[in-house]
Amino acid sequence: MKFTTVFLIILFNIVAILPVWADSEESSACLKRVVPLQATMEKVTELDGIWGIFQKTSELQNHSVQGINLDKKIHSILFHLDYLCNTIDGIPFDELSDYVSTNLKEKGAEEFKKELIILGKSEGEIEVWFEFSEFAVANRHRPLDPQKIFRTIQSSQPFVKKYFEIADRINHRKDMGSIIQETQSLTNQIENFSKTDPYMSQAIYENSRVPYADFDENYGGS
Repeated sequence: MKFTTVFLIILFNIVAILPVWADSEESSACLKRVVPLQATMEKVTELDGIWGIFQKTSELQNHSVQGINLDKKIHSILFHLDYLCNTIDGIPFDELSDYVSTNLKEKGAEEFKKELIILGKSEGEIEVWFEFSEFAVANRHRPLDPQKIFRTIQSSQPFVKKYFEIADRINHRKDMGSIIQETQSLTNQIENFSKTDPYMSQAIYENSRVPYADFDENYGGS
């Protein structure tokens, strides 16, 4: 599998259905703080990521899963920091929440449910969509504290820095003896951070509420 293909898979698995972001001065200022971390991550991406470097290094090839897990964790951090900055003033409707909330308002739950069943949706899927619509409406104007987001960004910096250091050391074949342990340790640290940092865990939770939707099917496409 080509390295670029793997990174497309990573990004696809991380990115949810993204809403159209509202622009604001606070949001722009926040995103500027994320840019240096993105630049550092991209330096590793140019080396094909930790997974790619592991694959190209004979003594690390058997540990490629650890490499790709770390790549995914770092990409997840950057994605969710970007998300926090862009939703300071609330979560804009995406295509699905707009479609469901509009139809619920115009037709009512029972009528819209009948329509969705005709379109091939199961009752389980419809329940998920209705719950997501309720969540989207409730959080459309939920506020975030910019200073708390900045602290989350600041707390993320050591992880991204260490990520680059590991990639650079492997690339230059320096201090290779502890690479595997450090890779796993960094992955574990990021997992813990994702659960314990209030805004990072909130971003992950909010994105987990976005269900898959096949709009071609909904509108009669193939």
